[in-house]
Amino acid sequence: MSSALSRRRFLGGSMALAAGAAVGPFLAACGGGSDGPVTEIDALLITGGDRYPAYWEKVTSAFTQQTGITVKYDLLQFTPLTSKEITLAAARSTQYDVYSTHTAQIGAFFPHFEPLNNYFDQADLADFFPVAIQYMTNPASGELAAIPRNMDARTQYYRRDLYEAAGVQPATTWEELVSVGQRLTSGGQFGLVLPGQGDPAQRQFADFLWQAGGEWLDQNNNVTFNSPAGVEALTFYRDLIQQYRVTPSDVVTYQWNENSAGFTNGTCAAVFDWPGAYASFGDPSLSTVSDKYATAPMPSHKTGTSCAISHGLAINKYSRKKDAAAQFLKFTVTPEALVDQYAEFKNYPSRRSTAEQVTSQAQGMEHQWLADLRTTIDNGKEWPKVPGFDKVSTVVQTAVQNALSDQMSPQAALDAAAAESTRILQQAGALR
Repeated sequence: MSSALSRRRFLGGSMALAAGAAVGPFLAACGGGSDGPVTEIDALLITGGDRYPAYWEKVTSAFTQQTGITVKYDLLQFTPLTSKEITLAAARSTQYDVYSTHTAQIGAFFPHFEPLNNYFDQADLADFFPVAIQYMTNPASGELAAIPRNMDARTQYYRRDLYEAAGVQPATTWEELVSVGQRLTSGGQFGLVLPGQGDPAQRQFADFLWQAGGEWLDQNNNVTFNSPAGVEALTFYRDLIQQYRVTPSDVVTYQWNENSAGFTNGTCAAVFDWPGAYASFGDPSLSTVSDKYATAPMPSHKTGTSCAISHGLAINKYSRKKDAAAQFLKFTVTPEALVDQYAEFKNYPSRRSTAEQVTSQAQGMEHQWLADLRTTIDNGKEWPKVPGFDKVSTVVQTAVQNALSDQMSPQAALDAAAAESTRILQQAGALR
């Protein structure tokens, strides 16, 4: 597959696909409602590297040529983008018509995003991965708050050369994760690298929690992450660092960048990382192991569950140009657009049919990696989407950090977080 689709091919394919959808409710109101014909919309879009500005310029230019609607846009990195959207939503600002968003934070935006059910019909939505649609849907109202642009899930990346030399295979269980890690840890080389700080540490705990058979909340939204399964999960996480010592000791300070760097600099023999890592790990200018790694599915315990999240686009509930904004959303998730996004960034498509197309055209290690990703996504879960859970996540981050650094026992850290989380959920009206 080429590294990027030509602009002509992307535009032509997207136009054909959009034309085929023109009979639906999406294009029926393309004039912009009572405001008359819309010629311009504003968007706040995500960026994450040097290639994003050119990518968004290509997408918005193609959209303008098809529809006559210009997209004025600002780009922000993930964290400042989320913070700005929180501020704008609280102010009921009409500055932007379209927002980039993510399933991890979307619970805070359910009151501020326009429901998309009237713009995407059920037959079309059925093509998207169910885990993405489920967690972008407000559980209280059943309304879809955003449309997924790509799936974000992790696979196991490992040093093929080191594994072959040691006569070991990628870990499939927690027990193997320890034994393989210990075999490959010596002389400043470590068998594994994990994040241990902030939101990345909370996400890693989530994987271990689900794999231990635990859940964040019960069906009445009572806290359950401090159950025996939660304690087992956090204890295992801590012991990988403090007892088995298969990671660098300073991983308690690592977030995603440091986590990835531990693999690309050759220090660590395995890492659990996101789709974007596939491209960077294979780039000789960014990675010392570009020709020495392979991928495998995530290890499992009582279950094989890992987080499967997604980036998406939403319409500002306070926008005066919702119909035109909906056209832009629809345009960005055509199969042709998703293939182009994969070619640019290796972003896994949010449509199942497009993911299958991309996988069928891939070869060798890339084909295996896509199959590994599909395994994670098909078994994937997300965090509960209930009022107040964004604050619960922050509380749990602190608990995980305290346990990983041996400042508190896993049980004590989770119990303290559970008590505070219960107060948060009560105040937010989430408890049933």
